[in-house]
Amino acid sequence: MKIAIMTDMEGVAGVMDFENWAMSHGRYYDKAKELLTMEINAAVDGFCAAGATEITVIDGHGAGGIDPWLLDERAMFSRGWGRPQSFGFGDDFDAISWVGQHAKSGSLHAHLAHTGSHHVLEQKINGVSVGEYGRNAMIAGFYGTPAIFGSGDTAFAKEALELTPWVHTVAVKSGVTLTKGDECTAEEYLRHNLGATHMHPKRARALIREGAEYALRDFIGNREKYLPLKAEPPFVMEIWIRASANEKAHKRTYRHDSDIVGMCEAEAEVSY
Repeated sequence: MKIAIMTDMEGVAGVMDFENWAMSHGRYYDKAKELLTMEINAAVDGFCAAGATEITVIDGHGAGGIDPWLLDERAMFSRGWGRPQSFGFGDDFDAISWVGQHAKSGSLHAHLAHTGSHHVLEQKINGVSVGEYGRNAMIAGFYGTPAIFGSGDTAFAKEALELTPWVHTVAVKSGVTLTKGDECTAEEYLRHNLGATHMHPKRARALIREGAEYALRDFIGNREKYLPLKAEPPFVMEIWIRASANEKAHKRTYRHDSDIVGMCEAEAEVSY
């Protein structure tokens, strides 16, 4: 049983803002990497208890969010891919999961929500609104791999369940911002949803371990209910970009007739 764990940093309990915690120059970046890695280790332990035989941890955070020295030695570490937009997904995984995932841009009650960057207002694939979770679940689904588990903030958990109702989620913190921030420039949105109530990291890890084990046991016993999240070709991705100090608000469109990763790699059609 081969499991992929897709990781990000902003959905981790104890990671409090972008500039101090989630960016490589931040004064608490090393601590954030430790917090993320320990949450990953909790998921690895849960998956192994449920029967996982091979686990690949995919570092999906910006400049890198995992401390390899702290990573559970039962897991393989993946960073840098032949096709960067694929994140190393393929048809060799039985299931995919997420640790440390945040909600998409514009989510209510979210913490550190964004989609790829703070410049993105909205992203759709074949007309379906998706954030980083949905986009990557669709890429995994293109290869026939279903999502089974995800941890992050409460807004992420809600988003994941709306797209993939069978997925098991663990929420380790809750955002307190009451507005979507659609009116924000990119610079303003960077600081739009910084407030949250966090679970203690040790408690978060215990719940992640428990949730990962339960998810994999359920997947093994009830595989028919876990469906790959598939978009049908031709593939079209639309991304609306916020105004910023360096560019006007605009829309980028990416297309491919048959390959969803090729869509992500395509040259953008830009309209203002």
